[in-house]
Amino acid sequence: MAVKWIISDIDGCISPEESIPWNLDLFKKFAHISQDAAQGKGDVAPITLCTGRPQPYAEVLLKILGIRVPAVCENGAVLYSLKDNRSVYGPGVTVEKIRGLRAVRAFIEAEILPAFPDAVYQFGKEANMSVYSERPEIFEDIVPLVERFVADQKLPPLIISPTHYYLNLSIEGVDKGMALRELMQQLGVSLEETAGIGDTEGDISLRESVGYFACPANAKPGIKQYADYISPYENIEGVLDILTRPEFKRA
Repeated sequence: MAVKWIISDIDGCISPEESIPWNLDLFKKFAHISQDAAQGKGDVAPITLCTGRPQPYAEVLLKILGIRVPAVCENGAVLYSLKDNRSVYGPGVTVEKIRGLRAVRAFIEAEILPAFPDAVYQFGKEANMSVYSERPEIFEDIVPLVERFVADQKLPPLIISPTHYYLNLSIEGVDKGMALRELMQQLGVSLEETAGIGDTEGDISLRESVGYFACPANAKPGIKQYADYISPYENIEGVLDILTRPEFKRA
């Protein structure tokens, strides 16, 4: 098997999920592979990103990695292209849903953050929200409070999904998979011609939108069960191992 595109998550894959320094030696190696792939060099298929991170974060990595095609940001709510510096909402995002999301943000800032001092709102997102905590066990108490607020206010429903340290709140009907399928359609690429890398349950829709899927060793059990290959190595070391697989070679 050979593919035309590789789609990788960032946190827990290219970078550690924790707020710690990156392994620069391994990241430099990955950056060279990505830059070469984007220029048609080497045997690894070209890479793009599919992340819950906001557009400015993805923009920096696109520049470092030499990626010129759009990236999926905010768990599918935003598509960003470095080539023309343009951000657009992903499929399924509407004005009504954005207004509902902003109401939930106001609730989180006014009610959730004061009640849970270990929770931190992540700035920079436009059509998605994330709450960070070094004590992710508190998410079990936060989720029902947010769900009750959404129901009481009759707001558009949200998909609430935890990662290792983040609680992501996404618009229902908007996910990584939907945005990725639109992107691949733009590039004229079929599901069978793509391969993906992810590490949490938030990447299930990514897995469903690619022909082959792999995880680093640190991936959550809920996503590992869907993987075609699980690397014995963690984070970017795992990604580098995954890229040596024949399924990730350029078509």
